[in-house]
Amino acid sequence: MRGRWAIPFGAASGLLAGMLPMPAAHADAPPSLRVMGQDGACPSPKQVATVLERMLPRTKVTADAGAITAAEVTVSDQGPRFRVNVGGQTRSFDDGAHQCAERARHAAVFIALVLDPPAIAEPSSEAPAASPAAAPTAAPPPPKAPERRPDGWRWDAALGAVVLVAPQAEHRQTAVAQGIAAFVRSKRGIHWGLGVGVAHGELRFDVATADAWWIPIDVALGFSTRGGSWELGAEMGPNASILSIAGKDLKQAQRQIRVEVGGRGAAWSRFWFTEKFAAFLSASAVVRPYPYVLDIDPRGGIGEMPAVWLDASAGVAVMLE
Repeated sequence: MRGRWAIPFGAASGLLAGMLPMPAAHADAPPSLRVMGQDGACPSPKQVATVLERMLPRTKVTADAGAITAAEVTVSDQGPRFRVNVGGQTRSFDDGAHQCAERARHAAVFIALVLDPPAIAEPSSEAPAASPAAAPTAAPPPPKAPERRPDGWRWDAALGAVVLVAPQAEHRQTAVAQGIAAFVRSKRGIHWGLGVGVAHGELRFDVATADAWWIPIDVALGFSTRGGSWELGAEMGPNASILSIAGKDLKQAQRQIRVEVGGRGAAWSRFWFTEKFAAFLSASAVVRPYPYVLDIDPRGGIGEMPAVWLDASAGVAVMLE
């Protein structure tokens, strides 16, 4: 009779004891026993014999590696499983992990149960029937490991005050504007971000002064690195700004809406004083290659909008989960 059992190694002895037929009387183990198997097999005959000596102390157990011939016990390694033959009984065990020491232990248990089974006393007719053994309860599944949030994608938001300066140009004085700006960035070595703000200032030309509002919108691709509490970063990308401008102290002056486009480059540093909050300083430059020319009737053009804006910003950043 042949069979194949997939046996968890933690419960092999109990399962083998329950599956082997047990005689009513105790049989003595043989005085000597030879275990044969293939050279370099898993398990090897020597491994099985070493374990079996402890289980059958009155039996002299020897091991013989080589070609398998007729013997009292044979152990065959069949890759993901192994087979044991003893006393005319054969069993196959599955073990894809190739744990040779565990294989040897389970082979020895099977051999010992065949050659030296435990004695079972027959119940008397007057003895009450034994209650059936309680079925073994399955071990609860191991707790599920907590899900870890990947560190690669984290976000932060920054909000700060900003001062913009446009250097003096022909027919225009140095221009200054103040406002606020917010920026959201993805957090990894290479990151991208999106910023928006609002600023107000004056443009003083030789013959007129203009009141202006800007709403800058930035898209950036950058790189950041962090060491301890300090973080440094740089980024660049396109910039578009919605401009609302009107002449001051001019009769019938009307506010005009324009859109200015250009490119922006920035560098910044941050100090993380807690796990989630940081103070930051940043500096950037916006270049607009095609600035607008401002006209006043009936004089015509009075000067160009700034082609270069330099700004500095300071504020607070917060880490977003």
